[in-house]
Amino acid sequence: MKVSKLSYIVAIVVAVLAGVAVYVYQSTADTRALAGKQAVNVIVAKADLNVGVKLSDAVAQGLVKYEAFPQGAVPSDALTSIDATLANKMVSRAIGAGQLVLGSELADFAVPNAQIQIPSGNIAVSVSMDDASRVASFVVPGSHVVVYWTKNDASESRVLLPNANVLAVGSTSTTNANANSSTTSSLVTLALEPADASRLILASKTGSLYFGLLASDTVVLPGSGTTDGTLLGGK
Repeated sequence: MKVSKLSYIVAIVVAVLAGVAVYVYQSTADTRALAGKQAVNVIVAKADLNVGVKLSDAVAQGLVKYEAFPQGAVPSDALTSIDATLANKMVSRAIGAGQLVLGSELADFAVPNAQIQIPSGNIAVSVSMDDASRVASFVVPGSHVVVYWTKNDASESRVLLPNANVLAVGSTSTTNANANSSTTSSLVTLALEPADASRLILASKTGSLYFGLLASDTVVLPGSGTTDGTLLGGK
């Protein structure tokens, strides 16, 4: 069967178009691959920025810096510059050292206690605890603990608070808790009635504190405990 010249021409044109299409695709693929790798300068916190810090003050104190990141890895609201409007903004959500400064973390004014919700009528009080005293890492925001107080001379240990609500461990609170987050901070914040808050503060100055993690049905009597005379079951 004879093939006409027109068929040859069509085949050649198709082949040329296919070649051009492959070339264009490969060229644009390289461009697309490189697009996400282009470096962009964004603003990063050099030190922890607490809620209420004005951005202009952070700049003046050298608490922020410019750092290059791949464009594809930078959130859309990351700050790339600070103009007069942004300079008057305040940090509305704590920003840790090394984190990008995002527009969503700034506001015209800072909301007090935005990072922690204190129950009505309570006071938030923080105490420093070592690993053993805070039940290793098992005490988390939302836990309920019994607080034991041991005199400095170790002559007795008593229940100071039979049931205290844990508001925060380090900077992780019941407001911003992440199920996948972990913390090694020794600070534990409790929600207490005013009278119990003053007792806890005095107890921390006159002895040592120890937490016990409570089950939902555990009942502990306030003031109960042990003295050196009854430690071994003596009367």
